[in-house]
Amino acid sequence: MVKIVITTGGTGGHIYPALSVAKEFQKRGHEVTFVGSSSRMEKDLVPKSGINFIGLNIKPGKSIKNIISIFFLILHCIKYIKRENPDVIIGFGNYISFPMVCAAFIKRKKIYLQEQNANIGMTNKFFYRFAEKVFLAFNHTFEELPMKFQYKFKVTGNPLREEIYKIDKKEEREKLKVSSEEKILVITGGSLGAKSINEAIAKYWDELENKKGLRIYWATGTKNYEDILKNLEIKNVNHVVKPYFDNLINVMGAADLIICRAGALTISEIIQLEKPAILIPYNSVKVGQYENAMILKEAGGALIYNDKEVDEAIETALEILENENILHKMGNNIKNLKINNATKAIVDTIEIWRNN
Repeated sequence: MVKIVITTGGTGGHIYPALSVAKEFQKRGHEVTFVGSSSRMEKDLVPKSGINFIGLNIKPGKSIKNIISIFFLILHCIKYIKRENPDVIIGFGNYISFPMVCAAFIKRKKIYLQEQNANIGMTNKFFYRFAEKVFLAFNHTFEELPMKFQYKFKVTGNPLREEIYKIDKKEEREKLKVSSEEKILVITGGSLGAKSINEAIAKYWDELENKKGLRIYWATGTKNYEDILKNLEIKNVNHVVKPYFDNLINVMGAADLIICRAGALTISEIIQLEKPAILIPYNSVKVGQYENAMILKEAGGALIYNDKEVDEAIETALEILENENILHKMGNNIKNLKINNATKAIVDTIEIWRNN
């Protein structure tokens, strides 16, 4: 049995890939501890998954006070490593992973990193020189890496939930009782929703609803669901509007076209499911959604619009849904981006180190 510490937190984009790897290690009989923030979503998600959790009272280093507190958290993590003597520390990015990865470097522990986005994040950028191996989601990331360090990197894809590898479009459509003539359009802006997408869908609702042979699955996000529903008249009971779909990957599996943001995990799920997409990346350079979206666009599997062009994006979606050849071509183009099960590839790589 190997003692493993996994560290990250803050958003689902960091937490879910880390949880996927944590569960695979547990399944293989290893001891896993997850170190995250005591105030972000991982504090609830990780214990519910049956994985040992340690929460750090950490805040972004935007003030002198916060930077000093991170220094003390590093000392706290050093004490933890001395006491528990883990064999390996795996960082999944975000500032939340900084204290434990830094402590691992100071204590000369084996460090592995995983990067979910097309562009490498700040914490991973700081530590990759000291890592045994860095697991990448996309080939694109190599473009920003110095040649002398590229041997440390391996493209595995993003770790996804195990269920996604078993999803079959025909079966998912049967579960939803969708006829072969109907088209499914899935619209999602993530768990919190995307204001620009929601407003445009509400504006075009009558046209979308009256489109013959179209069934809509719209996840508004929890934040604006009640307000949207107050002003929306849903005449066709086949359309489904919810704050969020717990079975979103199954609904995506049944879809003919998806309108969504371009978070790293969403892009990886679209690739795995081979779904044509209209992408409206979140307008912030910091989160790198545009670079994620470009991976699908360059492959010919998606079109990109910005927040000011959502009306145009919806009109394009309606046109594409009429053309089976374009849908088929876009889906087919995405196949070239598919990589085998990332979770198993990462765990196998680390276990090979252990056996050597």
